[in-house]
Amino acid sequence: MTNPPVPVVTTTPMNISSQAQPVSPDQDWPTDNKFLRGPFAPWTQESSGYDLPVEGVIPEDLAGAMFRTSSNPRFQPRNMERYHWWDGDAMIAGLYLRDGKAAYRTSWVATDSMKFEVEQGEAVYGSFVNGGTAGRLPKGAPRGKNNPQTNAGIFDDHLLVYFEGALPTAMHPQTLETYGSYDFHGGVDILCTAHFKMDPATGDMLFFAATGPIITWYRADAKTGNIIDSHVIDVGIPVLMHDFAVSENYAIFFVAPNMFRLDLAAQGRPGVVWDESALPHGTQIVLMDRRTHEVKWYEAGGMFAPTHFYNAYEIGDEVVIDLSRISRLGTPADRRTPLSSHEWFPPGYSWQWRIDTATGKVGDRRISGIAGEFPKINDDYVGKQHRYGYFATTRDLATDTMTDGLARHDYLKDSTVVLEGPDPLTSPSEPVFVPRRDARAEDDGYLLSVWWNRDTGLSELLIHEASDLVTRPLARVKLPVRVPLGFHGSWADQAVLDKSIATLRDAD
Repeated sequence: MTNPPVPVVTTTPMNISSQAQPVSPDQDWPTDNKFLRGPFAPWTQESSGYDLPVEGVIPEDLAGAMFRTSSNPRFQPRNMERYHWWDGDAMIAGLYLRDGKAAYRTSWVATDSMKFEVEQGEAVYGSFVNGGTAGRLPKGAPRGKNNPQTNAGIFDDHLLVYFEGALPTAMHPQTLETYGSYDFHGGVDILCTAHFKMDPATGDMLFFAATGPIITWYRADAKTGNIIDSHVIDVGIPVLMHDFAVSENYAIFFVAPNMFRLDLAAQGRPGVVWDESALPHGTQIVLMDRRTHEVKWYEAGGMFAPTHFYNAYEIGDEVVIDLSRISRLGTPADRRTPLSSHEWFPPGYSWQWRIDTATGKVGDRRISGIAGEFPKINDDYVGKQHRYGYFATTRDLATDTMTDGLARHDYLKDSTVVLEGPDPLTSPSEPVFVPRRDARAEDDGYLLSVWWNRDTGLSELLIHEASDLVTRPLARVKLPVRVPLGFHGSWADQAVLDKSIATLRDAD
């Protein structure tokens, strides 16, 4: 099978044409809202290019693509002061590496709601997070905004991009052409989480859907894309459940006082709320046995919100869970106006829970004193005991950025190493671990992340040696665009990319 061609240079929008395209891709709307400036500032033009400038050397064995989401408002928000980072539109970036060279492509995800806003020439939907824009939608508008800007990864030979309020959207992994909603061949009807885990043993996708108080567990077959297992759990409250973990035998969910209240959002009030009265015993841990679907509940010990999980694994009867937690998430349920960004989402820290399934005993401890978010591991260790965890640091609480470095935690040595970006780079994305070809150890590979350059206002892809984080990266790939700070992404090696492209070509 031949390698796919590297994208050619173009600045012509590939999915949606409209007379409402802005003149400049670098918008500067009149607002002090942090989420519309600096590394969050919108970049409104699709583009692609090849043979990008590289400082250093891209490792020869690093071949494939990193897909990243960006939270990128295409039109000026209806209420710029109420706009929230979670409200941004979906633009996907593909960063392609092969033979020591780099190419990129960015593209809007052409959902029905985005097409409608392009036809209108303006933003139609308001903030589901902060509210303030309640009202009747224009005639013909889709009822809700389908905004798949949360995660991206290849499955069933498609690039799937995710938003927790709808089904995933399928795209071509090379051209980034939008195909439409993906429902796992009829197996998922309404929506699913943006976070998925790949079973290292089978390649199957493990994920869930959260609709009000109902959590539905799913397993999708790696060979067919069909749903081969599912189970429904009623957790009693409309929890905003964003992520979960899996061990060898369990699916693990945390039920916390952070909730998604559609009824409040419909009134123009903040829809993501913090309501401790809904859980008088504090945050709960739900373990579902993946073999029998038996569900057991455990008290986590306090009021807090989980944000993202590193991993979970089992040692005998004990289930070990590593995650990032914060003291609260969202606007208090009795408030009509939203909190500021750092009050709404305070700094998180890495914690660990241990549950003895034989005795019911639960213990916890803080793992690192370095504030951070977007925890990641070597995905070959999903469900198995891992030694290393990586995350983006959030130490400074800066007025213009959220993340300010990368960190690696060694669970065996119980130590954290912090990596500062080469000046003037800051605001790194979630790191992605890529194993070295013929890797011999858990940390034998590369750490990829996208950083914001304060001087140029553009983005750079940094490649670090994962086993020995140093300030100087192996390579700095300089992009001619800004990829507004988004949430999640993943790596697809060349073999997976080639197979996907060939399958879609044959289907045409």
